[in-house]
Amino acid sequence: MYSLLIADDEALEREGLELMIRHLFPDTFEFLHAENGRKAIQLAEEHRPDIVFMDIKMPGIQGLEAVRQILHKLPSAKIVMITAHDYFSYAKEGLLLGVKDYLLKPARREEVADVLKQLITEIQEEKRRRHEQLEQQERLAHLLPLAENELTLMLMLEYVQEIELEQLAGLLNLQWSKGYAMVLSFPRQASGEWTDFQLVKREIYEAVKQLVKSGLGCLAGPLIGYQMALFIPLPPGRTGYSQRVLSLDWGERLRSLAEQRFGLPLNVGIGSIREGWDGLSRSYREAVRVCADNNDLFSVRHYDDITQSSGQTAISLDEENKLIEALLRRDKQEAIERFVRLYTTFGEAVEQSFSTLRGEIIGLLLFLARAVQSKAGAGIIADLNTVEDSQSLKQGAEHWLEMLIDSLNEERESSRSHVHQRALLYINQNYKEDISMEQAAEYVNLSPHYFSKLFRQQAGETFIDYLTRLRINEAKRLIAGEELSLKGICYEVGYKDPNYFSRVFKKAVGITPSEFRQQYGKQSPC
Repeated sequence: MYSLLIADDEALEREGLELMIRHLFPDTFEFLHAENGRKAIQLAEEHRPDIVFMDIKMPGIQGLEAVRQILHKLPSAKIVMITAHDYFSYAKEGLLLGVKDYLLKPARREEVADVLKQLITEIQEEKRRRHEQLEQQERLAHLLPLAENELTLMLMLEYVQEIELEQLAGLLNLQWSKGYAMVLSFPRQASGEWTDFQLVKREIYEAVKQLVKSGLGCLAGPLIGYQMALFIPLPPGRTGYSQRVLSLDWGERLRSLAEQRFGLPLNVGIGSIREGWDGLSRSYREAVRVCADNNDLFSVRHYDDITQSSGQTAISLDEENKLIEALLRRDKQEAIERFVRLYTTFGEAVEQSFSTLRGEIIGLLLFLARAVQSKAGAGIIADLNTVEDSQSLKQGAEHWLEMLIDSLNEERESSRSHVHQRALLYINQNYKEDISMEQAAEYVNLSPHYFSKLFRQQAGETFIDYLTRLRINEAKRLIAGEELSLKGICYEVGYKDPNYFSRVFKKAVGITPSEFRQQYGKQSPC
């Protein structure tokens, strides 16, 4: 049902118009009556009618002024001006204000019906669009947290692809030029305490997110295991040093929240201010490194403070990337050599603080593990955090580096073996058809060139040789059965030309199919 306000200084006009509309549209409208402009404005503000029929000429506040004030408060209201011929110029002014239509007194039934039908259609369409808009907003409200998680994970895992990042940033309405990362790390609990931690994990996440979202306007990543990453924009006009002090204050606030509300200790690592998405990823690595330092003196640590106090110089991104490239190539010797050089650089910079060196090496290994998508992070932290001297740390780190390479090799071999098994299954199921190497390659989603080399490496023979051997072995079995003709066997094992089948068979077995049948028949018992 719709609400309709009729504003006219003549009661008979109002009542006659209502009676006409009730007859034209039974049970469609609720009616409001106003005898002047002031009353029309009051009723419109109180009841928010869908449609207003407004007489132009009324005592007190004129119709056009009433329309202006009503539309200011209710821009979606549909207003129809009612006028006599003498006031047609006023009706034109009303159309400029946003009036939908006008009726000449005395209004005819057909004109009133047409106007109301049109306005009802407009109202229904606007409600439909509004309903769709709200549904889209609701879907977006569910999508935005997923997009935020995806973006933070891409930054954490060094998966920096500008197009995807920009799309996610646009969806989240992010316009950053500079920022930094903060990592919250809850120390590992004993097995019994882990269960207790899991129970409050969601509550911790929501409490942290609520605090930092309102205060920092940052990206909040998921709480993975014992760690949660924040990516924080640098406010305009803020200097790097003042922001460092402010970020440390925020770290202390978060540490106090964890301790006072949940009774949990918390280490906070903060990275340097960096530019661009790759800069944020680097800041995250820095935050992870200082977070891994088990320094009882500080629970909240900033990477710039650690490097300044220890005289340490930052390791270039190029050196780290070359180490990753060596890992991905499974070049163990080069990877170890590059790691040793980095280790020496770290050691020279932090020779006065072994715990800082250990934190740097653990952070570097965690970064490498993420880069090669290894799940060894927890083992790295647990193992190296117990080391107390530089030599053991170096040996332990090299051991983990070799394990990362070995795991890559195992994963590659496992993946190749899986692809090979799928290819064999496809061939065994379809060898009786006219199949090709290209079809088999497409089935396992590899290029024909790569598939050909991989198949030969795994099977020890080419695709054609394997397919031929499979077909000929089946042909020998069928010939021995003496149930099918040689021509029928040719078609049964995937060949279309009996002469070609005979040549292939002879090349593989040494005799023709007919000779093989005769020979097999002589060997069979009577």
